[in-house]
Amino acid sequence: MVEQAAESIVAAAARGIFLPGDRLVEAEIARDLGISRVPVREALRLLESQGIVTSTPYKGMRLMRVTNPGVAALMRVRLALEALAVREALALPGGKERFAGLRAAADAYAEVALGKDPAMRVQGEEQFHAELCAAAGNAPLLALWQSLARQLAVVWGLGQSVIDAEGAAREHLALVTALEAEDEALALATLTAHISEHESYDFEAVVTDRRRRAL
Repeated sequence: MVEQAAESIVAAAARGIFLPGDRLVEAEIARDLGISRVPVREALRLLESQGIVTSTPYKGMRLMRVTNPGVAALMRVRLALEALAVREALALPGGKERFAGLRAAADAYAEVALGKDPAMRVQGEEQFHAELCAAAGNAPLLALWQSLARQLAVVWGLGQSVIDAEGAAREHLALVTALEAEDEALALATLTAHISEHESYDFEAVVTDRRRRAL
């Protein structure tokens, strides 16, 4: 139940129900989810340990703030991990069947990219990149990526108003195709372009615009 509460909070952030810096009130979240406050309290502590929630004395829990430099730093770390995943996945024995799960995740994202629910698109993006890291067969690498996944989910949720979801789906498929062809240079170039694109978005402006429209 704690994990489900944490996922619900992240999904709410992806849908714009919670914006960066918003106070997360334990009692209100518990009421909305129809559960007791105990699992919500534990979920907020879990999210705090993952950097999604911050706690300030006398001000309570708040959703992480999102700044353009902060997003750029997060993407650089993510790119380093995923580039390593590409190299290690290609170093493993076997043919293109080792990327069957990744292709399935790319196809699944392509389907949700056509939908209107930003939380589903965020979930699809997360599943695709988690599958990429899993393909490396490196448990510590996957664990490190997963420790960043919910921060990425908050950022991806904000970016849904500016990210071209169908374009992202094409980039996913291009990356899978390069991996299946064992073209490391093309795979790394495709991955780098896909991730670095986030640095061209003004996430701070997105937050400001959403707050203005919420008034």
